[in-house]
Amino acid sequence: MEKERYTFKCWNCEKTYTLLREITKEQTLTVACPYCSAEAVVDLEPFLKKVKPTLRGEEPPQDLGEELDLPEIFPTRKKE
Repeated sequence: MEKERYTFKCWNCEKTYTLLREITKEQTLTVACPYCSAEAVVDLEPFLKKVKPTLRGEEPPQDLGEELDLPEIFPTRKKE
């Protein structure tokens, strides 16, 4: 996958910022705010959506998998 620019909202100072990141189906992503230097975690699990069949009249395969449905601005939380 290629790196893309994503927007994040800092949990600490609440400013938004963009970073180049390669996002996969991993469960979490660690970022640091360029304004206040607070480290943050982005949970990707809420953005995983089940793939639904698009064909009519045919029996769908058992497991179609999951795909990421990413928001415009990622909320972050404090890194523990």
